[in-house]
Amino acid sequence: MGISIRALRRTLAVTAVGALVTAGALVATSSAQADTAPVNPTDPKTPVSVSADALPAPQIDGVVWVQAVSGNTVFVGGNFQKVRPAGAAAGTSTVSQPYFFSYNLTTGVMNAAFAPKLNAQVRAIVPSADGSTVYASGSFTTVNGVTRNRVAEFNATTGALITTFTATPNYVVNALALSGNQLFIGGGFTTVGGATHNHVASVNATTGAVNNAFTTDLEGGSATSLTADPDGSRIVVGGNFQTTNGSSNPGFGVAMVTSTTGSLLPLKANAQLRDASDGSGVTSLASDASGFYVSGYDYGGDGNFEGSWHASWTDGTLIWLEDCHGDSYSIAVTDNAEYLAGHPHVCSTLGGFPQTNPFTYHRGIAFTKVATQTLTRSADLTNWAGKPAPSLLDWFPDFNVGTFTGESQGPWSVATSADSRYVVYGGEFTTVNGVKQQGLVRFELPAFAPNKMGPTTNLAAPTFSSVGNTSVTVNWKTVSDQDNQTLTYSIYRDGSTTPIATKQVASTFWNLPSASWTDTTVTAGTTHTYRVAASDPFGNTQPGVAATVKTTGTAGGGGGGGGGGTTPTGYAATVASQGAVDYWRLDQASGTTAADSRGSLPMTLQAGVTSGTAGAISDGDKASTFNGTTTGTASTTSPITAPNTFSVAAWFKTTTTAGGKIVGFGDTQTGGSGKYDRHVFMNADGTLTYGVRTNGVNKPISTTAKYNDGAWHFVVGTTSSAGSTFYVDGKLVGSDASATSGQTNTGYWRIGGDKTWTTGVQWFAGSIDDVSIYAAPLSAAQVAAQWTAAGH
Repeated sequence: MGISIRALRRTLAVTAVGALVTAGALVATSSAQADTAPVNPTDPKTPVSVSADALPAPQIDGVVWVQAVSGNTVFVGGNFQKVRPAGAAAGTSTVSQPYFFSYNLTTGVMNAAFAPKLNAQVRAIVPSADGSTVYASGSFTTVNGVTRNRVAEFNATTGALITTFTATPNYVVNALALSGNQLFIGGGFTTVGGATHNHVASVNATTGAVNNAFTTDLEGGSATSLTADPDGSRIVVGGNFQTTNGSSNPGFGVAMVTSTTGSLLPLKANAQLRDASDGSGVTSLASDASGFYVSGYDYGGDGNFEGSWHASWTDGTLIWLEDCHGDSYSIAVTDNAEYLAGHPHVCSTLGGFPQTNPFTYHRGIAFTKVATQTLTRSADLTNWAGKPAPSLLDWFPDFNVGTFTGESQGPWSVATSADSRYVVYGGEFTTVNGVKQQGLVRFELPAFAPNKMGPTTNLAAPTFSSVGNTSVTVNWKTVSDQDNQTLTYSIYRDGSTTPIATKQVASTFWNLPSASWTDTTVTAGTTHTYRVAASDPFGNTQPGVAATVKTTGTAGGGGGGGGGGTTPTGYAATVASQGAVDYWRLDQASGTTAADSRGSLPMTLQAGVTSGTAGAISDGDKASTFNGTTTGTASTTSPITAPNTFSVAAWFKTTTTAGGKIVGFGDTQTGGSGKYDRHVFMNADGTLTYGVRTNGVNKPISTTAKYNDGAWHFVVGTTSSAGSTFYVDGKLVGSDASATSGQTNTGYWRIGGDKTWTTGVQWFAGSIDDVSIYAAPLSAAQVAAQWTAAGH
């Protein structure tokens, strides 16, 4: 999870979601899109997201726990003392406005007139239905020097205390929800107005008098969050309580009750989703006409869910869930998407980003509001396979980690405007997208935003294959964009400023496919330069880097080893002509990087890999030696989606009696992967196995002959819908027509070691050379041609 148990318990105590339950603010109506300019903007499965452009907002010197939007005003609560304008350095241009203030949603400028003075933190906020007043709660006990115990009402424009409202809970109030003339409060209190109300109560929204007819009783924990249904008849409460009115199903961590008496109502999803303890719980709630949304966490395994889920108002039937792991602190919905603040580090079960080692956290993400798919199986976590799930949107603003709380977090809060134009994040981050901006930031729909977030990295120089007298195939690795999945790639030839061709390709930061285009207008024996540029739908462009190639013909072909923009020769030319999309010659003179001469997936070499070994190929190309330990491995650095139609080829030489993986695909870069297949490995007796895991079943194809004889050997494994084949030294050794795909995951190509299907066989001791990947199954003739081209 990346956070201590102490911090999670504190999160449960302080997370406030009043901004998510503003009366009348959240209404689901229209359809949507998967980023800021989707291919089909009318499809609810691909909703239009806000832009990833970080818009200016006031800055604070602490942490924002909660926000609420009312009209053109954003109310902000938390633990801070001073506020300063956007762009001002820390400690400059500050205004003393502790714990609670507001700002203009359109301009991002603080509202100076709104200046109440509280003596402690604000943890929940909810504006009145007409926007004239606003309620705030938390741990404060005075406002402007006047006693107000943990909840108060204010004039929304001037911040003046509304003196007619007085409620008296005896401990912290973490959550608020407004329904008609009832204000619902939730938290750690046990009495309100001297009457017993365990952790949730209803008070008159005008006077603050407690409504003793509402008698929901939470035991075994406290409340963090509240939301009300649109017709005002139901209230949902979340937290880490273990019973509600004596019931633990429903009523375990989340409960739906009547708004009049607090009587428990059915909530069917609670039978499956069980987070309520010291190490798990519900952190926030949001709602709209379609139902309510719940976020939660599980630290230590005593709960069973992390992520968010959506259920119906009728009886709490589950509509969908997303189990992106890593704590989710706050959720908010627009008319077509759910936005989340937290620190998710893996979303692979719904086709999202994989887990990396060490973890990579994505602190602001978004999902469709409709189910678009079913979840796949999680190898290491609670298995929700088959459950309906939303899609992860291509929206990835970059928040850094703040230091104020000491808990290594960024955003803690997210809220939305009623018209869905704005999404606002708050927390303790100090930069957004690499620009200084402390504690608050705004995001806006692309129709109004600057739309300046283009492709994140420049393109590497293209490589070339199928080079002939009158044609050249230009290959490149795609790049990603923080708020656009489909980019346009323009191919320029010989320095022209007008592209000779364009191609649209979808990509994400964890899945960067290779792309190609064939130029059929060249002539024999001529030299050309090609450059590929990437642009998003708003014209933001990465220019790319040019590379040179010479066509075949009477003038002859260029030399080289098969990459870097030159025409390959010899064995490397055979590999290129057969369509290799990645090719690691492992011939580096030194260093920790092995170049990918056919694609853009360089490998990082660990300390136990030695360069400069005599190679397998007759052209004198060198190989690398792997030491047979956890340090003797190499891995690609950028995660990709595991292919289901492919070939993997490698050369190896060894005398080991311990076996080990030669090459394969795994979901981590180092150590033992959780998901691993598409691999060739040697067993301890010297026999070889190739295989994929199809529909949850391992599909090994193994040899009877042994190959740990100290000679060079060539292995090729292929998989497609027609099945899998395994070749050794240019000859077919086995096949399996039922092995038609690998397991679904994202990850990395790895050389020299990882988990295998044989216990104790992982790390390969020996030399490996010329590893290549193809986007199609190689034929028997192609495999034999490689064996011959290598000089064998």
